[in-house]
Order: sequence, then structure tokens, then C-alpha cells
Amino acid sequence: MMTSLNKSRPVYAPLEADPRGTQHWLVTSGATEAARSSAFSALSNVSPLEIWSVDEDMAHAGAGAACALANAVAHHFDGDDELLGALAVALRHAHVGLRVYALGTEPFIWSVQQVAARVGIAPEAVRVVHSGSLHRRVYCIHCRAMNEGVTANLVPCAGCGRRLLVRDHFSRRLAAFMGVQADAEVPGELPEIEHTYL
Repeated sequence: MMTSLNKSRPVYAPLEADPRGTQHWLVTSGATEAARSSAFSALSNVSPLEIWSVDEDMAHAGAGAACALANAVAHHFDGDDELLGALAVALRHAHVGLRVYALGTEPFIWSVQQVAARVGIAPEAVRVVHSGSLHRRVYCIHCRAMNEGVTANLVPCAGCGRRLLVRDHFSRRLAAFMGVQADAEVPGELPEIEHTYL
């Protein structure tokens, strides 16, 4: 579990099934095999269960996946964008009682949260659990560009070119960490680059 003194930084609890749910969807991309196995185990007694995953992830899944898939409807996708697009369509037709469990990288799980929120799914019906890479989505506060796959504390903004300092402040609304101009006070004076988010 990742922790921070910053109160906006998400803290993730282990995935647990919500017994009040009448439908259960596990949506996963980029999670470790151990995390997927743990999720399959946690959701092994819920029904009906649907598993939404990126093909690459399930190709590396172990025996726990085969067991879970035997009792679930499986939806496989070529990538995150395809999965999220199909999820957005399906959630428009979801019934009350649906529980969504998002498992994977932070950009992915918070994108799932955003998709659900856009169609009116209550926040408490979506559980997010981080697993896998620590790379970040960074929002430039200057030009509003999103910078994907950030692994260091400094990143050149894809929108305006400023060198952004990646803050630990996380916006759930934007599903991103905040990036501020690193040398705003003294042009050219930059902190040492650290590859912290691998």
C-alpha cells in the first residue's frame, strides 16, 4: 500500500467483494499476477461475475484466472482505450446493485472511476485498487494538458513544453497528479531528476 503525508494521495485497501451487490464486474489492466489472483479469490463467491480485461494481462494469468473465468462472463480487449470505451457503453445499461472493482495502474483505475461517474454510477459502487506500475498521469496546471506514463519527478509538458515538477497532490476529478513549472521562481534552476514512479 502506498501512503503519503498529502491527504489527497489515494490510499488503497485490498479488494473485497461487496455482499450487497447484485452484479459484480472486475475491470483490470496492468495489474500484477499476484493481485489478479487475489482479486479472483476475493470475488470467487459472487454471482453473476463479469471480468473485463486487456488480452495481454489474461495471457499471463495463472490457474486462479482459469478457475475464475470458468464461473464468469469474460470480456477481452486489445488495450485500455478499447476496454474503457466498451465499459462506458455497457455502464449506460447497468442495473441498480452493480459493483465495479477496478484493478491495475493508477491511470487505469481512476479512468474506470471517471467512466462510471459520467454515467451516474455512485462512487461507493466502484472500488479501486492499485497494482502494477507506479507511472503517473500528470495534469499541467498551466496549459491543462495530460501527460501520460510519467516515471520521473520532472517531465516536459506535452502541451506547453514547460518542465513540470510532479507533485504528490492527486485530483480524483481529473484522475491525475498535478504538475507545476519546476523553475518558475528561478528560470533554469531545476531539481535533480529522480525516476521515482517505475
